[in-house]
Amino acid sequence: MMKEFKLGDLVKIKDGTHQDGMPDHRLGMIIEFAEASGNYTDSYTVVFLGTDFRLKFHGMFLEHFTSS
Repeated sequence: MMKEFKLGDLVKIKDGTHQDGMPDHRLGMIIEFAEASGNYTDSYTVVFLGTDFRLKFHGMFLEHFTSS
């Protein structure tokens, strides 16, 4: 199965998604494919821009970031 996102992609966490400690700007970069029980899932580790804070998200909570 092809992943929707790739390493280095800039992403925005979708509105309505909550995780403690997530910055208000919700912008980050995918730095790794997250692993669950030895199997790769459609989850990604995101480091938030301007921080060293990292969280894991399933792809359904992410959208590609493009400036308008």
